[in-house]
Amino acid sequence: MKHDQRTAAIFVADAHFHLHPDAAEIRRRDRFVDLCRLAHGAGDFVLLGDIFDFWFDYPHFRLRGYEEVLQALDDVRAAGTALHFVGGNHDVWAAEYMRERYGCEIRPTHSLLQAGGRPVQLCHGDGMFKLDWAYGAFRALVRARVGVAAAKSLHPEILFALSTWLSGRSRCATRDEARVIESRAAAWLARQPIAASTAGAAPAAWDLTVIGHVHHGFVTHDRGRTLAALPGWLDPLGYGVLQDGNWRLLDFDRDPPPQLSPTE
Repeated sequence: MKHDQRTAAIFVADAHFHLHPDAAEIRRRDRFVDLCRLAHGAGDFVLLGDIFDFWFDYPHFRLRGYEEVLQALDDVRAAGTALHFVGGNHDVWAAEYMRERYGCEIRPTHSLLQAGGRPVQLCHGDGMFKLDWAYGAFRALVRARVGVAAAKSLHPEILFALSTWLSGRSRCATRDEARVIESRAAAWLARQPIAASTAGAAPAAWDLTVIGHVHHGFVTHDRGRTLAALPGWLDPLGYGVLQDGNWRLLDFDRDPPPQLSPTE
């Protein structure tokens, strides 16, 4: 089956897989492997950051772990599905490895992808709504050149301990937090220009933005555009499907899997 015959794109973010998973996480990991098998029938499989709870490529070694996830992604690529990776604040440093192993383009914070019948803007989502000072500080560290240099000077165990502490803050949003997130997301979408400043110019390049990071799944609309937030591969096991231009948020445990048959 050729890639250009496949009609759907699958999106997932915020699995926060650990190097040493407990029993509950092993179940989540195994279900992620099942999601990867589902992605064999898609045209695109988009990883929108924080799939790995901690990743740092030191100059001469990589931490052990994640073998089951990495092998499942190998199988996705072998099936002919295009893999896309947008680094989150926990795994942005995995981008070069993902490029070398899976051919993933190294993408900027906001990047465009034509997938599932629509032009999509991809973004992990950290820094967009200014929700958490600790994440904001960590984002500045992991994405700045000086931060990378500083991190390389640290012992791996120190950097791992910092990431583990921040990971303890990663959870599903409470009801009050969800209201704040949705309000700020709607305000962000309303600020986005629809067309270039020149009169009669074509509309901007995307009509759907997909993000992760907030651990709360929702959709908001403004002037014909959509912002969709993924709930994270946590509880529930949430993911998104874009097929023939239609966006759906699904629960892997509770919702029937989408039919990903190619176009006739």
